[in-house]
Amino acid sequence: MYTAKLIKGKTYNVMGVTFRSGVSQTVSKKLYEYLNENPYFVLDKDLKNQKDDPINYTESELKGMNKAEHESIISNLGGNPSDFKNADERIAYILNEIDNKGE
Repeated sequence: MYTAKLIKGKTYNVMGVTFRSGVSQTVSKKLYEYLNENPYFVLDKDLKNQKDDPINYTESELKGMNKAEHESIISNLGGNPSDFKNADERIAYILNEIDNKGE
């Protein structure tokens, strides 16, 4: 699994992925390699359990995340974070989108 966290600036959009400051996200190998020399990011790779689809979260993982992390995932899934009133709505949307992409 490849992750990237924006450490400078408020937001950063690259290859259709929006990063928010301080929020670590799972990224594709291609994006990880692209960001590898970028001083605005802290990168990490854990090759255990590497999956082809980098967007895959369990409900319990999502419940442990904060609002900014949810909003970043929703943006990356093509949704509008301001459409959701609370964490339960954000989590339901994310899980539904992940389910639909797996079909």
